[in-house]
Amino acid sequence: MNELRKELKLYHVIAMAAGGMIAAWMVEIIYWFQLSGPGSFWALLTTGVLVIPLALVYSEMSGMLPFAGGENIWISNAFNWDIGFFFNWALYLLYVLAMPTVAYGIVTMTNYFYPLTFMQTKIIALLILILWLFISNIRVKLLGDIQSVLFWGMVVVSLFVNLNFFLSGNWSLANLKPWFPNGISGYQAAVGILVFKFIGFDLVPQLSEEADFERKDHWKAYAGAIAVTFLVYGMAIIANAGIVGTEWILQTDIVDPRVADFIGRHYLAVLIVIVGILGTITTLSGFWLSAARNLYGAAKQRQLPEFFMKINKHGQPINGNIIVGVFAIYFTVFAPDAWVEYIYTVYAFVAGLVYMMVALSFLKIRKEHPDWERPFKLKGGIVFGILAFLFTLWIIIASISEIALSSLYILGGYFAVGIAFYVYAKIMQKKDPENWEPNVLTPDDIAK
Repeated sequence: MNELRKELKLYHVIAMAAGGMIAAWMVEIIYWFQLSGPGSFWALLTTGVLVIPLALVYSEMSGMLPFAGGENIWISNAFNWDIGFFFNWALYLLYVLAMPTVAYGIVTMTNYFYPLTFMQTKIIALLILILWLFISNIRVKLLGDIQSVLFWGMVVVSLFVNLNFFLSGNWSLANLKPWFPNGISGYQAAVGILVFKFIGFDLVPQLSEEADFERKDHWKAYAGAIAVTFLVYGMAIIANAGIVGTEWILQTDIVDPRVADFIGRHYLAVLIVIVGILGTITTLSGFWLSAARNLYGAAKQRQLPEFFMKINKHGQPINGNIIVGVFAIYFTVFAPDAWVEYIYTVYAFVAGLVYMMVALSFLKIRKEHPDWERPFKLKGGIVFGILAFLFTLWIIIASISEIALSSLYILGGYFAVGIAFYVYAKIMQKKDPENWEPNVLTPDDIAK
């Protein structure tokens, strides 16, 4: 049967979700400082607090409708199959667009050992994605175990390095000033854009069909992933800036190891680069798994061909993995030199749209299906749903102000492909209604 295996424990899912959030911060942190200097710490904290209502909304929804495809199933239930299709296609973009971020991040960190041109970086990034196409088809529990070891190892080492920075004798609060070099506008932009660093908690619903723990405990996966993410990123911002300041960071290529060398602790530089690379691999794994399950869930709702539901002997959606690889390579090939800004702005804008629809779906299903079983029921749910909706509006507005015209062209091409899939599905509904009749999954479809 084309069924996913329930093999993932809570610690697997936390590692995969948080691994989706914690990636190549040593490279990306430069962009954060361009936005808001050391104040990016407060922007990150603000975003983390603001994302809590949304995470709680997700906790109730994924416990109630624990299917691969997550948001697609929720939006389809609240609105309809067609709207679910297009927002699922937008969600899929978030996952495949993460691939070049991760692949470039992995390669860029190696620049510490051997400087590479952008073209060399791009070629190696493509080779990493091709390699991962094969790795993605092994048993999910094995991937989860590998990811857990790499992820928790990265967390421990990064905290150890930051603690060394704080105690080095070179750290000073004065180096953090000015906190907000770009004023309130830079802080506001950072709050909207840095939601990108919390995108990853939404991997939980994609993996919920394979979760081997109680549905009422889904909130623990969201909470754990968000807390660990803020801890790692927040400490990195303060620890690095407190030693070298904003201007120094803006002039470098890879922050943490250069700072370690600056204070004469080369062994820390080597250590943080190695674990950073290994840890970033967990990000690639989490997003790849989720992207393939996004396609699998859409196929179960007959929004995409049954082709995407094929499972290999290891319990992996093999055809979905192949298509994920194709899209990941596409976005990596066409990424410009300024790949961080290019991906961040598109990512935040699309995430805002998807999250907005999740918040609206939560409110609508609460009203229309109060009888549905909710293993985790959010107290004050309507208030949290409204807060989540307002936060998503902020994300959309902030990201629009930063997005480049070239990024919109990329989006246009991507959604043109989605429209082609949609038209094909509508044609097949008329030609072969028995196999293509829309099938929106509900709590009645949960495997007992």
